[in-house]
Amino acid sequence: MRFIKPINLTDKSFILDVRSPEEYASETIALPHTYKDLRELDPLEFIRDNNLTKDRTIYILCASGGRASQAAELFEQKGFDNVTVIIGGIVEAEYEGLKIIRN
Repeated sequence: MRFIKPINLTDKSFILDVRSPEEYASETIALPHTYKDLRELDPLEFIRDNNLTKDRTIYILCASGGRASQAAELFEQKGFDNVTVIIGGIVEAEYEGLKIIRN
């Protein structure tokens, strides 16, 4: 499992947000991303549905990093090792100056 600071994300990063539906509904990162509640995440189904190959890195976002690490472990257990946890999650992203959209 790898880690990245939010400030190093780009609009080319494949970002997966795994927060709860309520958290996601209240605010999102302004970079292109996809959403899947961690409680409903099936890594193999997600990879298939998003046409991902093992060379594509998935950057996983949550509120502060805990659930993103859990999601990364799920992917790794299924043999998809190209996952990177966004350190500090959306909290750190805002602190580092990334735009956050509030609803």
